[in-house]
Amino acid sequence: MKLRAIAALLLISSATGVSRADIDTAYVQQAATIQALQAQLMELTARLDALESEKSQIITFSRPVVSARGAAQTKALERIKFKGDFRFRQESFDIDGQADRHRSRLRNRVALVAPINEGVSVGFGLASGSSDPTSANQSLGAVSSSKQINLDLAYVNWNVPNSDISVQAGKFKNPLKRVGGTGLLWDGDVRPEGVTASYKKGSLFVTGLGSWVDENKGDADLILLGGQVGSTFELENNVSVLFGLGYYNITASEGADSLFGVAANENRLDANGGYLYGFQNIEGFAEIGIPIEPGKITLFADYVQNLDADDYDTGYSVGAKVKANKWSFGWEYRDLEADSVLAAFSDSDFLGGGTDGEGHILKTGYALNKKISLSSSLFLNDRNVDFGTEESFKRLMLDISFKH
Repeated sequence: MKLRAIAALLLISSATGVSRADIDTAYVQQAATIQALQAQLMELTARLDALESEKSQIITFSRPVVSARGAAQTKALERIKFKGDFRFRQESFDIDGQADRHRSRLRNRVALVAPINEGVSVGFGLASGSSDPTSANQSLGAVSSSKQINLDLAYVNWNVPNSDISVQAGKFKNPLKRVGGTGLLWDGDVRPEGVTASYKKGSLFVTGLGSWVDENKGDADLILLGGQVGSTFELENNVSVLFGLGYYNITASEGADSLFGVAANENRLDANGGYLYGFQNIEGFAEIGIPIEPGKITLFADYVQNLDADDYDTGYSVGAKVKANKWSFGWEYRDLEADSVLAAFSDSDFLGGGTDGEGHILKTGYALNKKISLSSSLFLNDRNVDFGTEESFKRLMLDISFKH
């Protein structure tokens, strides 16, 4: 290679008159330039290799960090439990002295429970409807107006370590048992607001409740204080038994302004529009579950008395439910005297809400699958049986419900 370069330079020099010394000098300079370029190339190659190595290390170390963070976020989301339901209802009324009424209603509820740490969780839920504490139903037809969404649940739950006690504070589901899935004192949509504590050990259960009913600035507050004690156990052939006693006192309720808001089916009021009597209730309840093939028969009874009222102070119900495969059937007879319970919290379907009435409830249901079900409820009631003009109250409800 060197000889060829020199020969080429000699040819050029002979043609141009350049001396051999000049050619040697030029060749040395060219060789030095080439060596310098080769050194720079090797340096650049080394730098590139170093950068590639650093990049590889960055990727190697960063991937586990990103993966761990994503896994932690996924695990946290998996611990949050979401649930809810949607129900569409078509119902009709036949009430003495009133025109027949037909309407469509919906109910939509969503809720979540998020664990904070071991034994502690928070719950949150929204529901359709109005501010009525006994109903999350929303009637349709008001010129397609927008509908309300309300705070239905907001609470913290604490399972006390090394014990059988749990405590909730906030706005929560009613912790008190309602035999047969119904109740003389409470509508199923009532959400107490306060504090509750429950103890369950073996067959024994004890529940205490302190709940705000009406907080009044400058006047006496209405506070519900009470609870239940009872037992659940099994007999031979898997027959289940539940029975219990309850006591509930609404402080300062005598003479307090009415909470129900309507004249019909209300507790008796004094001349100033306040409650004639207070509400100090005792309750006894029982339920028996009898397995059958292929389902279950449930028998239940409930009794309540208002110790503060002088008369018209008693309520009771008896009923039966049958579940067979996808079908269910139910019957209940209920009697609520005018001052037996606080009308503002009683079942909003029976009598159309309130007290001072009696009658039958017939129910059927069919589960299409685990998420979708059909049901019907027929109320054959008489209301204002203690006071006012007695009237027949008939109500038919047809429902389709979805769990999500």
